[in-house]
Amino acid sequence: MAQSERSNFAARSAFAAALLSIAACDGAPKYRLPDGTAYPYGPEKAEVHRLSRLQAGADGVSNGAAVFIEFRDVDGETCRGIGEMEVALVVSGRQPQTTLVSLDSRSDNSAQWNRAVRMYELHFKIDPPLPVDPPPIVRADLKWTCGTRPAVSDSAHLDAPPAQ
Repeated sequence: MAQSERSNFAARSAFAAALLSIAACDGAPKYRLPDGTAYPYGPEKAEVHRLSRLQAGADGVSNGAAVFIEFRDVDGETCRGIGEMEVALVVSGRQPQTTLVSLDSRSDNSAQWNRAVRMYELHFKIDPPLPVDPPPIVRADLKWTCGTRPAVSDSAHLDAPPAQ
């Protein structure tokens, strides 16, 4: 390799290393490991997943709802959450049912985590049950708070259970 090719190669290598360094240091780290080491991954967004739906009961009524909450990291990968999530089931004409889950509590976090779908699963009982036909207007609202970060909110309408 000639001297000019070596210096050209060295310049390109230095430029590539600088670009990688800039990309890796995009913003301050949001999470720290127990030893204080910066950790780039952790939940960035939370949403009520479309898998959430009303559950069919006997006699053509809906007596419950399953709400799935998905957290995603900076790369868009599903991950576990931290902080607190407040989930409300809102049925038109009724008082909302609200559940507050501390994801910082290992036991609460594990109790709501569904490994099969890699999301948090919360169940709500609907009493009195709702008729399935016509389908009622039911919504799940999420508010996720984590430290001093701004709260993240999401909402989704729940589908009626499949006809049996």
